[in-house]
Amino acid sequence: MFSKLFPDHTSSTWRLVVLQAITIGTSIALCLTLAGWALHRDLDEMGRKVVLDDLGEHAVFYEQEGIAGVQRLFASGQHNDDDVLRLVSADGKVLFDHHPTAAGNFHWPDSSHLRKLANVKGLVTIEHPENDEHILIGRVVLNDGAILWYGRMDAADREYLGHIRDYLWIAGIAAAVIALIPVFWYGGQVLRPVRSMIASAQKLARGTGDARLEAPSAVPELREFAAAFNKVLDRNANLTLELQAANDHLAHELRTPLARIRGNLEAFQDHTIDEAGREAAARGIDEIDRATTLVQTILNIRAGEHNALMLHRERTSLRTLLESIIDLYMPSAEERQQNLHLEAETDSIMEVDTQRLVQAITNLLDNALGCTPKGGDIIVRLETTPGVTTISVLDSGPGIAKEEMEQIWERFVRGSAAAHSSGPGMGLGLSLVRAVATAHGGKTGCRNRDTGGAEFWIQLRG
Repeated sequence: MFSKLFPDHTSSTWRLVVLQAITIGTSIALCLTLAGWALHRDLDEMGRKVVLDDLGEHAVFYEQEGIAGVQRLFASGQHNDDDVLRLVSADGKVLFDHHPTAAGNFHWPDSSHLRKLANVKGLVTIEHPENDEHILIGRVVLNDGAILWYGRMDAADREYLGHIRDYLWIAGIAAAVIALIPVFWYGGQVLRPVRSMIASAQKLARGTGDARLEAPSAVPELREFAAAFNKVLDRNANLTLELQAANDHLAHELRTPLARIRGNLEAFQDHTIDEAGREAAARGIDEIDRATTLVQTILNIRAGEHNALMLHRERTSLRTLLESIIDLYMPSAEERQQNLHLEAETDSIMEVDTQRLVQAITNLLDNALGCTPKGGDIIVRLETTPGVTTISVLDSGPGIAKEEMEQIWERFVRGSAAAHSSGPGMGLGLSLVRAVATAHGGKTGCRNRDTGGAEFWIQLRG
């Protein structure tokens, strides 16, 4: 429910901080409001009791000592700045009147606003006409018919209440800050390691097989989870290495029996006079050749990955090499109604294994021709900078999914774009391209073009 309040890109840490701050702020505000209301009510009740007590006490002194007793008691109480006192005779004559300067703007009520029963005390609150101050006034009718008025201003109470509220807010803010400390701890010990684990998982998704979940400063539960998950990854990596070693061993062992079978089929084809048998032998030889090529490709890839691929380097003009490849593929591109051309403003002369490099470039071209639709463009580009030569193959096909940018270079992996390809494949072409580039001390890569399609490149140094 609360997740809908935040944009999708908002981190969990800030979501938790905001929700915690709202919760804490609301709770503190509610507590302070209730505390302020209760304190205000208690002060009002206390003020009423004070007025009633002082009113009764002054009435007793009036009965005992008259006006002099009232004046003496009022002066001894030191209420000159906050309290008001008025004594009116039965005929309406003011016998004693005292009110501080601050009470000058208050309007005294007439007797009809208070109770008129003898010896019954009544209270009324008078509001200041210009501010929020109040004055609480009580009245008692004395035995001789005189009326004693006693009032108390709430300025001191309001100031005291304001101080208490300030202290409560300071305490509330301090409590909120202290309450948010666990949130930041949670973000550091839980959410930050989770983000690190997510980054590691994304590396795994991109095909970085050596990536592992890392959570060194996380809570124990996350560390245990990362350790268990890494054990699974290590086990999978070991199984993969064992499988690759088995494939390599199998490919190595298959070369000799395939060669023997091919020799037997050739001998059978040479000595049989049956036309159907000769055709069957020819088809068998073609299949053996395909299997032999596959086996040799696997061995070449493995050798390239371990920098053990044997190269026969020779001084070669890369521009001339690319022109010959373009001439070889031009009929196939025209048949598919595709536009194939070379972009090479300069030439680069390098010591390379021509046969291996041609094999790598033709693999890239095969993929480009298979993924590019009719009327599409295929560009072979040669770029040279000091010390670096780049051969790129650009197409106008469907492009590459971001999560497949690294995976497609692995053996037996075909990207989703292969579904648009018109040719078969086993996912070894790009692995061979990378193996050849690695053997030459270079590297490979790919990206999606801004105008659509993909670009694969081989970068050579020297």
